[in-house]
Formats: sequence, C-alpha cells, structure tokens
Amino acid sequence: MPSQSTAPAHPPEPVARQTSFCRLCASSCGVLLDVEAGRIMRVLGDAHHPISGGYTCAKGRRGSDLVLGPDRLTTSMRRSAGDSHEPVPVAQATADIADRLRTIVDRHGPDAVALFMGTQQNFAALTPPMARAWFRGTGSHKLFSTMTIDQSAKWVVAERMGTYLGGRQRFEDADVWLLAGTNPIVSGNGGDGDGAVVHNPSVALRAARKRGLRLIVVDPRRTETAAMADMHLAPRPGTDAVLFAGLLQVILTENRHDGDFCRRYTADLAALIDAVAGVTPTVVQRICGVDANQVRDAARIFAGGSRGMATSGTGLCMGPHSNLAEHLVAALNVVCGRYLREGERADDRAVLTRRVPARAEVAPATRAYERGFRSRIGGVRAIRGELPSGILADEILEPGSDRVRALIVSGGNPAAALPDRGKALRALRSLELLVCVDPRMSDTARLAHYVIAPTTMYERADHTAIMEPFFPRPFAQYTPAVVTPPPGVIEDWRFFLDLASASGQSVKFAGRILDPGAPPTAEQLLAMMTERGRLPFADLAAAPHGQLAGLSGAIVGAATEEGAAHRLSLLPADVRGELNAALTESAVTKQFPLRLTVRRIREAINSTGTRVPGLVPGGVNPASLHPDDLAALGIADGQAVTVRSASGQLRATAQADSTLARGTVSITHCFGSVDPRDDVGVNVNALTGTGHGVQTINAMPTMTAIPVAVEPGVPATTEMT
Repeated sequence: MPSQSTAPAHPPEPVARQTSFCRLCASSCGVLLDVEAGRIMRVLGDAHHPISGGYTCAKGRRGSDLVLGPDRLTTSMRRSAGDSHEPVPVAQATADIADRLRTIVDRHGPDAVALFMGTQQNFAALTPPMARAWFRGTGSHKLFSTMTIDQSAKWVVAERMGTYLGGRQRFEDADVWLLAGTNPIVSGNGGDGDGAVVHNPSVALRAARKRGLRLIVVDPRRTETAAMADMHLAPRPGTDAVLFAGLLQVILTENRHDGDFCRRYTADLAALIDAVAGVTPTVVQRICGVDANQVRDAARIFAGGSRGMATSGTGLCMGPHSNLAEHLVAALNVVCGRYLREGERADDRAVLTRRVPARAEVAPATRAYERGFRSRIGGVRAIRGELPSGILADEILEPGSDRVRALIVSGGNPAAALPDRGKALRALRSLELLVCVDPRMSDTARLAHYVIAPTTMYERADHTAIMEPFFPRPFAQYTPAVVTPPPGVIEDWRFFLDLASASGQSVKFAGRILDPGAPPTAEQLLAMMTERGRLPFADLAAAPHGQLAGLSGAIVGAATEEGAAHRLSLLPADVRGELNAALTESAVTKQFPLRLTVRRIREAINSTGTRVPGLVPGGVNPASLHPDDLAALGIADGQAVTVRSASGQLRATAQADSTLARGTVSITHCFGSVDPRDDVGVNVNALTGTGHGVQTINAMPTMTAIPVAVEPGVPATTEMT
C-alpha cells in the first residue's frame, strides 16, 4: 500500500504584512496588518512610524474585529414589516431615499431634512466634505453634529472673546501644562487640536516630565493622567468654573500675569480683575473642595512657567457652566500670554492642507450666533452653521411647518449620545425617514428605515489631512485600501455623492463641480484635497510609513493695520453674569446628594468598540463609587444599584473605585441598547435632561456632574426609560 501524504492539498496562503494607519481616533497611529486570505489576522504597532513609534491602544489592536466582526453589515438594510430589517442593494436604497426626501421637501420645505454628523465621520478624510456638499444642496439649515453635544463651548468662547491669530504655544517646548477634564493616557487627546499628548501618551508625558515640564491636572478623579502629574486638583464635579476664577484671582492679585501681552491684545483686563477679586482661594475651597494652598500653588506654578498652556477636554465642556468654564480657561492663557509672538516660529502643522498665515493680531469677537439661522425651539440660533444637538429631539417632536421629518446620520449614534434618552428615542422613532450610515446595527441603525453599510477603515484609501491639527509635528500619511471590502458595501463619501446625484443636486468638491456620470475615484479625490498643501500627493503615496514634512520656515507676521486695533474681550457682561450664577448655585441636595460624572475607557471611543466581544472588561459599564461612599450607603462592591436623577433612573452594578473623590459616581457613557435582551451595560442619558442646567447660546445640556442618588436595587442589565 502506498504511503499517504500528510501535506495539504493546497498550501496555505502566505501572510502578507501591510502598512496603514488606524482611524478610530485623532491619533491616527501607524499600524502593521498581517493579512491572510483577505482577512486581517493581527494588528501591530508600526515601529517605523515617525509619530506613534509603534504604539497602539487596546481598541486599535482589535481592528480586525472592528473591520470584519460577526456583526459587520455586508449589505445595506431596509426596515420591513414588524420593525425587522432586510437586505437591499445600496443603489436601490439610495434611489428610494432620494424619492422619499423629495416627497418630504415638496410637502414641507427643505428644513424638514436634517443631517447629524458623528465623531467617526471625521476619521475618513473624504466623508465630511462630501456629506456637507450633499447637505448644502438640500437647502436645509438643520445641521447637527457631536461637536455641539460635547465641545461647542469652545466655539462660544471664540465668538465672545475673539481669537489671537498668532497661534498657541506648543507642548514640545513647554515647561508647564494644565489639562482639565481630559485623560490623554486613556483617550489619547489632551485638548482641541492643540497637538498635546495624542500619540503614545504615557511615553510622551514621561518624556516631557523628564525634560522639565510641570504638569497640572484638573479632574474629580485621580485619573491615569493625574497619577503622573506634579499637581492634581480634584474639584467637586461641576465647579470647574469657580476653580479657574480662583486661579485667575491669585495670578492677577499677585501681579503674575503678562502685562505686556494684556496691554497690547486685551480690552478689559480691569473688568476681569474686578470680577474675580472675591473668588479667593478660601472661597474656592468652600465651593470646589480644593485646598486653598493647592489653589495658590497651582496658580503660581502655571503663571511661573515661561511657556505652556491650559487645555481642556470634553469633561469641562459637558458639565454645568461649561461656557463660563471654557471662557475662564481661555482667559488663563491670555493673561499669562501663552501665545506665539511676532517673529517666532509659527505653528506650521499644515502639510496636506493650506497653511493660514499667522499674524500677531486679534480676530475680534463677532457673536455671529446672534445673526445665524434661528430655530423655533427656544429661539436658539445656529453657531458656525450648526444647530445645537441638544435641541434635535425637540426639532423632530415639536409641531411646526419646518419640523424635522427626515434625518440622515453619518458616522454617529444619536440614539446613544443625545441627552434625555427617552425623548431622544421617541423622536427618532417618530421620523418619517431615518437613514443611518453605519457598519453595524447600532441603536440608531436599529431604529432606521435604511441602514447604509459602508466600508470600514482598512477597506478604503485615506490620508491624514483633517487630523493635522492633532499632530505634534508637521506630518502626513496616505494609505491605500489594505483588504477588499464585501461586494455589498459602499464608501461613505460615494453614498453622499450618489444621493446628491439621485436628488438632482450638483456637488462641489475641492473647488470643482463633480460629474456624477463619471465620478472620481477615492484616490483622485484625496489628491484634490492636497492641491494647496506643501507635500505633493505622489510623494506622500510613496511613503508607506508617512512622512515628516519638516519645518516650513513660517514665522508669526506683524499685525495688519486693521488688525492692530482689535482686542480680546476677557469679560463681556454675559460672562460676568454667568460667573455670579456659578458662585451662588448649589446643585447638591438632600434628594440628590452625589454627582455623576461620565468617563472614557481605553477600549472604546464613544459607542465604537462597546460591543466587540472581549474588548471591554466585563462587557458593561459599572457605576463606580469611592469605597467609603459604598460603605456609607450600605452597598457592597458588585451589588446591583439604582441611580436616580431629576430626569430619570437606571440600574447598574456598583464598583469600588478609590481614585474617585468622595461624593462622586462615575459611569462610562455611550453604553446600553434599545434592545433589552442585549447585555451591554446602561446608557447614562437615562439620567440627563434638556430642561434645567441648559446653557444659553448653544443649548448645551448638562451631560456630566449630574446630581444623583444611589441606592440598593434589584439586578438588571438595562436602563429604565
């Protein structure tokens, strides 16, 4: 008998290692992908990447599950009878959507159509400009995004204070830095595009500390970043504005401010000095719970540095008095002169995009939100072309001729992100047309009439043009598609181009009108975006690990004749009124003695990653409290609890966490599910509302530092609505 061979009939395909970059957050870390038979088998950090240097986070390393997990949609879906969904070819879905939009506009006008742009849209370079191009063609004013649910206070500051056009000082040569409401060791971002601590954050912070940087962290929890700081200030949640007023009081009364910068670029320093004069360290200690000596020391350390800034994250912007808190952070930078001066090297991180010349002058406050499109909901006006997402549910539910009846969602999950969970779900369910562009059946997708299945990050060509403000040095990277997408999916940008074409709209992209009969490729569009940059697209495409562009030689120019007369407004009358309110308000009551703060985790970015099996430890988001608070409440670690607020309640599992200050409850946001059978944690927006605590101007609701009560409760896995 002949011997039997044990060799396989066909040898296995070799594993091919591909170079790309991650697109889950602004860091855009370089990665190496081991691809076998068209599937990503392993994700590694790219040690040759000039910016991330081999670093990857937990969710980045699970990129294969995010690209081709078992719940990945490989075709678009249409809601059928019984609220279930059935596959539909994307071309048919696009045609149907265009027809239904046309009917709605014909009956109710263009403002019956809205677009909601989510965080994940921003990590595909072509999607934001193409989605906006389609939206402009509708003629609607109803544009919403996640920016107005967690960071719109930054826009308000620019509109009320103005902007210094010389640029901010850089983290790379700073000797002091203050981080407020952000935890870059976990979330990879130290601020709003300031280039601080977005890549390999732990190593970057240690290196900065080693070269002499003094780090101050403001956060109610002793976060992973706070544990590395020289000084950690832990204010009671929601009292950040008072703390920053107190820091300003010390700096200004002790004459530690930059007098030359203030004389040249501010109009009302005396008003700010007067407003904060009574916010002494003793007052701060009483309201914020931060020791008065710590307040003095932090102010002196920050003002005593020669270079460095105070930057804030969503923790500040989502809390009460967020517009005021952000304004006072900006004022702290202004009075300490933490900006680049005429003749200094300009911030030249623009590589693929057009560089805007830096000038040592001020763009004055314009308060453009006083003149923008006005919503019938509370008379709120658009700011920078967007309406606040806090009023989106009311825009859908409240009767009116321009009530939103059709909503397109791109790269977001408003069912999980919007405040007042019950109202938000009622609103989304009531729409005549809800379209969601999402690779998975998110909460929003489950409610949608159509779900457009897009390519995922390693299935599309891309570059880093819109992420440049987050990079510490001038850098750019291009990646081709690494794996072939399923045949039933479409690139996000192409869906919006096709939708515009089916609706009879023209699309303008990079200064030219596109021909829908001969649409460009993704590579051609990406090249168009770089035409005003300083790095040729061909050179970029030939550099698989990305390319450092080097310094451009640009310097901060002199002020123009007109600009030389402009000044920053440190304390407008409405800001002073907000400060008075923050000093007298007390949200802690006998009924709600604790404050809930939302937090981020390494394993997820908002709702992305929360449902990847085995990624999030335990798979849910417990309610964390200090062990002493648990003991005082008679609650054991791991016990089921009910968390109540004035707006609602939810059930969760208690978890002891000694990094929290007493009186604080902490839960990760954007968990939970509309399907009670899903064991994926609870959604904190069951506790948020759109009534009390909403900011003027931007209708920003209080999304963190929410007064709550915690009590023992029966086991459950979903929030009560």
